[in-house]
Amino acid sequence: MTHPTFSHQSPILRQLSAEWQHRTIRAADLRHVRTWDMPGDNVASLDEMLDRCGYVHRVGDGVLVDRRTRHDPVLEADHDAYILHLLVIARTDELAGRIVLQRILPALSAIARRRAGSDRLLHDLLDDLIANAWATIRTYPIERRPQRVVANLVRDIGFQTLVRPSRRLNANEIPTTHDRMGDVEATVATSPLSEMTELLHEAHRSGVLSDADLDLIAQLINLGRPEHLAAVRDVSPRTVRNHRDAIVHRLRHLAAAA
Repeated sequence: MTHPTFSHQSPILRQLSAEWQHRTIRAADLRHVRTWDMPGDNVASLDEMLDRCGYVHRVGDGVLVDRRTRHDPVLEADHDAYILHLLVIARTDELAGRIVLQRILPALSAIARRRAGSDRLLHDLLDDLIANAWATIRTYPIERRPQRVVANLVRDIGFQTLVRPSRRLNANEIPTTHDRMGDVEATVATSPLSEMTELLHEAHRSGVLSDADLDLIAQLINLGRPEHLAAVRDVSPRTVRNHRDAIVHRLRHLAAAA
């Protein structure tokens, strides 16, 4: 599968990159983070805090690159603990939230590049993802989901940006009376996305799909391939494909019975 190429980096990424380069060594910000009692020695730059979150920042041809550490359970646990500490502070502190946002920017950028078909769509989608990121960072359920924190944050943001708007639109639809149905059908075609969203709603309401099933669907939408989701969940690709295929089988039966 070929992915679209984009002519230049998104304005929001350029803005965030320039801001970060300024803030990472700003004395006032460094003094502030040293009051947080973070694990480890004091840092000389905010980039060092990103390193402790398992992140390497590089911009080349407009691409953000993320260092993966999932194959080292000890490092991954350390990174999760560090990010969780930041998330506690981020509930009331903008700078802590900004550091977490910088940590997850590579994954948000990857989602936007994978889903967009043009520069304009890429920029709009990135704007939406980053806007939703702030609220997700401030409200992340730390006690309930203390592991794979970066993957969970990215999944939640992708869900809020790509899936929930379709659900909300569907839930807010105004019933149409019989005498107007013909006019509506003549002018408005039901989109495949709306049909899929309604099917998922019905499957969940009727118990055909569980919350875990919906979580898997949302993650597959965000990450694109079973292999990517398997790496995030630390299971085999076959396990993800079997779960996906079981969901598809149940949805087909539900659709056939409708």
